[in-house]
Amino acid sequence: MTQLVIETTSDFVCPWCYIGEARLEKALKLVAPTVTIKHNWRPYELNPDQPKEGVDRKEYMTRRFGAEKMKVMEARMKELGKEDELDFRQELIKRSPNTRQAHRLNWFAAQEGKDIARAIFKAYFSEGKDIGNDEALVALAAEAGMDAKKTRTFLASDEGTDEIERMEKEGRARGIEGVPFITIGSEEIHGAETVEEMAAALERALQELKAA
Repeated sequence: MTQLVIETTSDFVCPWCYIGEARLEKALKLVAPTVTIKHNWRPYELNPDQPKEGVDRKEYMTRRFGAEKMKVMEARMKELGKEDELDFRQELIKRSPNTRQAHRLNWFAAQEGKDIARAIFKAYFSEGKDIGNDEALVALAAEAGMDAKKTRTFLASDEGTDEIERMEKEGRARGIEGVPFITIGSEEIHGAETVEEMAAALERALQELKAA
């Protein structure tokens, strides 16, 4: 059997994307613990027009959803997070960031043989880090074993920008209008499905791979 390719389209400020990643990880441990996985990440910016420096999160969320609805939503995400062993601490998040730099860092990490997407999610949702800030991203990359100086130089450049824009354009052409969107072989998962549903999709994809 060759490796199983998983492709995830997501954004780092999407709580359902973080939950979906955790559920996929659980499903992989259940169904395919010994299978070689190639996990490709594709960007999707929920707020592409957000200023590069981001905006005050509380003001942004209140303006978008209203204060009471925001409280309900955040409480719900905390409860759902506990079920998937994720610590949502939205009270620590001060900035609602533009995620372009985070997506560029994730792309760069892949070129360096690193998968840091989960670390970016955790930094934002559990630690309240400003993932739109270059120095915060450099520190995160360094913790993942990447060279800080090289990462800082990369983030200050335009490298990877064309690739990010190309992947986003391809996603729109495929009709992706919401995230997470996960493909496993020919299987498609729309949204953060349950662990059981993801495991079933994985099993079908593995059978397809064996038959190929």
